Amino acid sequence: MTDIEIAIALFKITGTKMFTKKIIAATLAISGLFIGTTANAQAYAGATVGQARYNVDCAGTTNCKTNDTSFSILGGYNLNANWGVEASYNDLGKIRANVSGVAAEIKATSFDLAGVYRAQLNNNWGVFTKLGLAYSKGEATVSYSGFSASVSKNATKVVAGVGATYAFTPNFAGRAEITSRRVDLIGGDANVTNFNIGVQASF
Repeated sequence: MTDIEIAIALFKITGTKMFTKKIIAATLAISGLFIGTTANAQAYAGATVGQARYNVDCAGTTNCKTNDTSFSILGGYNLNANWGVEASYNDLGKIRANVSGVAAEIKATSFDLAGVYRAQLNNNWGVFTKLGLAYSKGEATVSYSGFSASVSKNATKVVAGVGATYAFTPNFAGRAEITSRRVDLIGGDANVTNFNIGVQASF
């Protein structure tokens, strides 16, 4: 039964013209709300690459490296023109240091789930911010005289980010973003900041 048929049936039952007008108005308003939400809803996927920087102290070490190449694979869904959700897998690269002949290497990955707020500045440029949770895994490997041992640690902590998009076409855009999350490492935790650029496609 269509919305109009429902309204006519209510009119016959009540016999009140004013009541029917209110029902029709409410039905059309609710229908318009759902139509608007469906029109704005859009899924997207993308990938970015850049650099991850670990906020760790290199005091007392040699050959200390606190940044590395990182990459992300992401997917999201725009619930309407401004709000959406996004999930991503992030390889945060490796950091290395030597202490008295002992070589230490730490690498981390994370899976993020965040809410996204976006604003379109014009036909091409848009900005966004996101806030959510990052499930991360930090793995440390220590090597000395040909022997090595590894240990890992998992944690769930807050992730936050800001970024911008540039639409080349209605369904294809460039993307740049900065995200920050804390990762549990052996002996403590560290803040890891990502500076990434890439592309995303809507469908």
